[in-house]
Amino acid sequence: MLLGSEYFGASVRVATVIVPVAGYFFIIGLLNTRRRPQILTGRLDFSLLMLALCPGFVLPVLELFGLTLPSATAVMVVIAAGVWLLGPAGRSWVVYNLSPVQADRVLRRAMDALGWRYSVTSDGYKVEEQGVNLRVSGFWVLRNVSVHLSGGSDGLCSDFARELGAAMARTSARTQAMAMAMLLVSIGMLVAPLAMVAHRVPEIVRLLADFW
Repeated sequence: MLLGSEYFGASVRVATVIVPVAGYFFIIGLLNTRRRPQILTGRLDFSLLMLALCPGFVLPVLELFGLTLPSATAVMVVIAAGVWLLGPAGRSWVVYNLSPVQADRVLRRAMDALGWRYSVTSDGYKVEEQGVNLRVSGFWVLRNVSVHLSGGSDGLCSDFARELGAAMARTSARTQAMAMAMLLVSIGMLVAPLAMVAHRVPEIVRLLADFW
């Protein structure tokens, strides 16, 4: 069964691509409205981004090979494997609703709790005694800070993750205008394509029924 104009028009294609992106911005907006900084593992943050962007690449592939259960399953397996292989390992964290100044304070608090003696580097911190490097970066548009730990044992990494979470729990955060803007934009992105496809609900239901 091919994905032709009989089932999907331009409005359905637009909706399929835009809705996941809108959902991503809605989640990021919610994370940035919490009273405490919200910490995600690097892999989870990467997975959310990929889920938002993948439909734009998946649809052309399904149109090429046809919307069948085997092809859809194969595409999902490939995407899941790609996310697992390309996503950051368990030594990365992304914290939302945290300013660079707060990030510096929180990281120092976590390292102090572990008794680490650290020095500041151009991209983070270095703990020579434990053989650990912390690389810190941020993306101000999404108001997040990324932390990557390299070196040291897995147990040491787990200890740092625990202290980092504890330090976050003691840190207050404010809702910024950017967070509200993300929520408004995401809602607008959700409403527009839904309005475009509202008149085609029976057709979409028929497509899903035929597919399953």
